[in-house]
Amino acid sequence: MNNFRFYKPGFNVSLGSKWTRAIMILIIVNASVFVIQLLFSTISSQWGAPGLSMLPETNMNDGIIHKTVLGPDRFTFLFWLYPHYAVGKLWLWQFVTYMFLHSIQDPWHLIINMLVLWMFGGEVERAMGTKKFLTMYFTAGIFAGIVCCLFTPNNPILGASGAIFAIEIAFAMFFPNVTVIFYVFPIKAKYLVMIFAGITVFNCLVPSGGNVAHFAHLGGLLYGFLFVRYEPRFSQLIMSWQMQQREKEQRKGDALRDEVDLLLDKVNREGFKSLTRREKAFLRNASKRYRSMKDKE
Repeated sequence: MNNFRFYKPGFNVSLGSKWTRAIMILIIVNASVFVIQLLFSTISSQWGAPGLSMLPETNMNDGIIHKTVLGPDRFTFLFWLYPHYAVGKLWLWQFVTYMFLHSIQDPWHLIINMLVLWMFGGEVERAMGTKKFLTMYFTAGIFAGIVCCLFTPNNPILGASGAIFAIEIAFAMFFPNVTVIFYVFPIKAKYLVMIFAGITVFNCLVPSGGNVAHFAHLGGLLYGFLFVRYEPRFSQLIMSWQMQQREKEQRKGDALRDEVDLLLDKVNREGFKSLTRREKAFLRNASKRYRSMKDKE
């Protein structure tokens, strides 16, 4: 986490101060997908396609009648996260694509998610760097989807909320004492996230119904915390392992060159015919390895 401490947020009145390239692209993609959802929903309603419903699906192996969820339209059905299909039928792309879909019945679902992404995402991206920010965003969304599959396996989910909650807790960890406006009340970021976390845990323990994927929120909060806390250590371990591998390859290369030099000296003194079959095979393999290393450079 100490690797991220060099940046300090610069909040001001200018709206453009919160824009970064990654945030802009994410918002544009989410808004574009929402428009596509509206188009498919309109087409489905015009053609009389079924809306959200449950249809019987008979399993011939056990004779039990299961229930299959039909989405509002085929586009949503294909790309939201429905555990029975994402896991049961290996529609694994849904663990990523569901993050870009939002409820067309409630536009505030998209608006609030994109507003929070705009408010906090730019500062988190600047603190982490674009590559790590996008890594956290997408892996947090995938982790939130997995959590939902474990705890609410019969409910399809959509929305970027899991990734957004990861961004919120990351912001609070980077800048805990920055004051943000919650509705009309100023509050420090660390206290705001504590409130969100408490509400989320309560809603997971005491479900009240509705269409909110509280376990996705919980998964995003947990993953964001773990990512910011431990990712630098994990990166250092990876870098250390890569350095050890490079040093190991360097030692092997040095040993190979030393042995090749000895054999070439023998050829210069006694001729190529003086080499044994094993030594000739060794030189051929060394030549192939040198060509392969040169091609990689």
